[in-house]
Amino acid sequence: MALAYGIATLMTNLYGHGMLKHDFQRAVLNRIPAMSRTPDRPWRSVFFMCDEYQAFATSGENEPSGDEKFFSLARQARCIPIVATQSISSLRSTLSGESWRTLLQGLRTKVFLALSDDVSARMAADLCGKVERLMPGYTLTESGQDAGISMLTGRAAAHRSTVSASKRYSVSVDYVFQPKVFAELQNAQAIVLPYDGRNPHPATYRYLKPYYLDPQASYFDHAEAGDV
Repeated sequence: MALAYGIATLMTNLYGHGMLKHDFQRAVLNRIPAMSRTPDRPWRSVFFMCDEYQAFATSGENEPSGDEKFFSLARQARCIPIVATQSISSLRSTLSGESWRTLLQGLRTKVFLALSDDVSARMAADLCGKVERLMPGYTLTESGQDAGISMLTGRAAAHRSTVSASKRYSVSVDYVFQPKVFAELQNAQAIVLPYDGRNPHPATYRYLKPYYLDPQASYFDHAEAGDV
């Protein structure tokens, strides 16, 4: 009975939170025609913030109630969506088909903390992109005249020999961040794929600090002191 009651309570909470999310999204989208009618009026920005987003994510596909459609229109309504999920795999397992890709591309700025599953790490590496790198290659060549077999070592030897070395470069396309980098991120470290509202920026490292630490001290000072 206790287990059944707990499951029923959990389903009720999830259903209620889902309805609250849809009501909020409907209210935000209703701002768009009002903003069009009064373009001179200042409109405040609103935030849609959701933790454990994989439990509340919905994808409408052919229906107009999917989160991906809300995210595509949220900028026009001056709404800033901020969601946190356990991993890309958890979001992928919640949604049907390939709709998770449409939902993920609507989130322009992506912050990756440590990822424990290889699928999410590989997807994050793909999202951060690849870059052309110059890879050096070396070749060593040894040649000799009148070669023979040494009586001491049993190997080929020559009285007159030459050794040449060559170096070459080739272009190779490789990940900006390898998948294993996402699995090895330390506490308060992240890889960010930023978007400033106008243009996207290359993926880069970011160092985070809890809000209660001294804002005048750097992350590296706190890391050396063992605070992060």
